[in-house]
Amino acid sequence: MPSKKRPPPKVRINHIFPGWLIIVYGTACGFLIPWTIFLGEKLPRKYVSTHWDIAWTGFDVLTCILFALTAFFAAKKSSWIAITCAMLSTVLLVDVWFDVLTSRPGIDQSAAVLEAAFIEIPLAILSMAISIRIFYSLKHREIN
Repeated sequence: MPSKKRPPPKVRINHIFPGWLIIVYGTACGFLIPWTIFLGEKLPRKYVSTHWDIAWTGFDVLTCILFALTAFFAAKKSSWIAITCAMLSTVLLVDVWFDVLTSRPGIDQSAAVLEAAFIEIPLAILSMAISIRIFYSLKHREIN
């Protein structure tokens, strides 16, 4: 007689999540929505290449979705946040790269560097640290 496989136990990671994570990611998503709309309206159609406005707006939509998913998984205390945190960290660092390297010298580039240094890179580091911590905990079965 074949044995029945039991579903894996539900993983709970309450002790990993400080309560402010939901606020950080939810707030970031909330600010990114009007920013993305603003960019869609104000960016020129041609900056260095055509469809510049669509490229940046689409990228910010992706970033917003990742912030929203990360906030959702934080609220649910789900281990899926490890994946969205890793993705979000990557997307934030890509955004830094292109923001700084494609901005016009002067105030545009200064603003991109300040945003990178004080917002995007710290959030990318936080997100990757959360992802690594959860993956490590899962690997070592520390989550209960």
